[in-house]
Amino acid sequence: MTMDPSIALACRLLGTLVFAAAVAGKLRHRHELAGVVANYRLLPEGLAAPAAWTVVALESLAALSLASGVRPHAGAALAIALLCAFALAMGINLARGRREIDCGCFQSGLRQRLSTGLVGRNLLLAVAMTPLFAATGPLTRPLQWVDGVAAGFAAYALYRAFDQLLSLRHSAAELRKRFV
Repeated sequence: MTMDPSIALACRLLGTLVFAAAVAGKLRHRHELAGVVANYRLLPEGLAAPAAWTVVALESLAALSLASGVRPHAGAALAIALLCAFALAMGINLARGRREIDCGCFQSGLRQRLSTGLVGRNLLLAVAMTPLFAATGPLTRPLQWVDGVAAGFAAYALYRAFDQLLSLRHSAAELRKRFV
């Protein structure tokens, strides 16, 4: 039994958009990137910059694999590994009580403090990549393309909306502290 290929297309598109946006954000804020990685305090300070650029390279590789469909299983595995590693890094810092540091996702104009919501978001995205390991048939009908692209963009729009809500929630809390 094979999975509907439009589901695989939607998952690939979601992963492509998430990682491409993450890479673009990190490149846009490249002057802050090593500092954000260092702020996690998981690596010796001298490794923060190389680690940050390694993350950018790996995210780029995942986005390219998912976008092109070249070695999609490897792209999905890399995407899942990155998302789980990010969730673990956030979880470690949350356990240390370090909620005030920026997550380093660079997905929005708003700074995002660490939260269990961000950990959950990354784990949910990792789960969303798992259908790419199932066997799929070829996209043979035009509506399969439409379904896959529409579902991929819809999933990405939901992801971005959730991301913005997490950012705004923290910003609103900061404003309440200042004015109350």
